[in-house]
Amino acid sequence: MRGLPEKCLILKLLLLAAVLAGCVTLATDYRKVGFREIQRGYASLHKPSDLYEVIELPKVTVHIVGDRDKFNWHKASTYGSPVLGYATRDNQIWVFGTQVKGRIILNQAVLGHELNHLLQFANPKVQDPDQLDDIGA
Repeated sequence: MRGLPEKCLILKLLLLAAVLAGCVTLATDYRKVGFREIQRGYASLHKPSDLYEVIELPKVTVHIVGDRDKFNWHKASTYGSPVLGYATRDNQIWVFGTQVKGRIILNQAVLGHELNHLLQFANPKVQDPDQLDDIGA
């Protein structure tokens, strides 16, 4: 069985070949690979067949900003902050966005992470996404 460094090298070479071939953009490649890896991790978890939970989030507001100085939280808006997005207990999400051909593009992993926070705030059965390692997930 190949080790993780060898798999990463092979993956990088495949991505480079795709980019050089002009098939898709590098951002598309990375996004697809990232999604597959997140899905692989999730698929490794046990799936209880009896799970059915409904969580309603009244009036969610998503603030999409192009620069961190537009964040409404000092820790996030400070130059050099590692914060990529955040959620508040009053159902607001703040995330970075960019534009391609006039369309807004969001980092889906960050948006999903912050949505998880809103779900966790509304229902304590939902695990805090910042503490998944603590429960082995």
